[in-house]
Amino acid sequence: MNTVYKAHFGDQQVNFVVNVIHDDMWIAECDELGLVTEAKTYDELTERVWEIAPELYEMNLDGNPDGMKISFVQEQSYDSRIAL
Repeated sequence: MNTVYKAHFGDQQVNFVVNVIHDDMWIAECDELGLVTEAKTYDELTERVWEIAPELYEMNLDGNPDGMKISFVQEQSYDSRIAL
C-alpha cells in the first residue's frame, strides 16, 4: 500500500490509497488505516469509506483528518471484467 506524506505550510498532508475490488460486492481495503468495508455499489462504497476513514485516522494514527486525502484504486482481473 502507498502512503504519501507531504509537508504543506507546516502541516502534514496525508494521502491514503484505498484498494477496491468487486467480488459480488464492492470491497475496499486500506492497511494503513485498518479499513475494510463493503457495499452493493461503488458509489455506496466510496461514501462508506469517507464516513469511517477520518475516525480511523484519528483513532489508529492520531492524525487530524482535515488534511487527509483518499485515492481509490480499483483492482480488476481479466476474468472479473466480464462479470461487471
